[in-house]
Amino acid sequence: MKKDILATPKGKTFKLADGKEYTLSPFNLNTLANLEEAFDCELEELESKLKKHSATAFRKLLLVLLLEDYPDLTLIDVGKLVSLDKMTDIVAELTIALGELKV
Repeated sequence: MKKDILATPKGKTFKLADGKEYTLSPFNLNTLANLEEAFDCELEELESKLKKHSATAFRKLLLVLLLEDYPDLTLIDVGKLVSLDKMTDIVAELTIALGELKV
């Protein structure tokens, strides 16, 4: 069976602090461009910025991955949606996804 290269991959879904399920956008060209704009750097530099494990970078990354499906969210909203007990799971998933990202 031939793989449909235009098929949209599914993003990872998490239940966040408000009790609702949210789906993170899978990486595509738009996501990568949005990450470059949000972090004001090229993709090669993004990894070093994210390795610092700062709450600010994590919140911004999560916002970029949520905005495609939830365009009304703000940075403050994202911060409120991630309780400390969920942060470890979400960071682990993002780390895996970023590790697979080779451009």
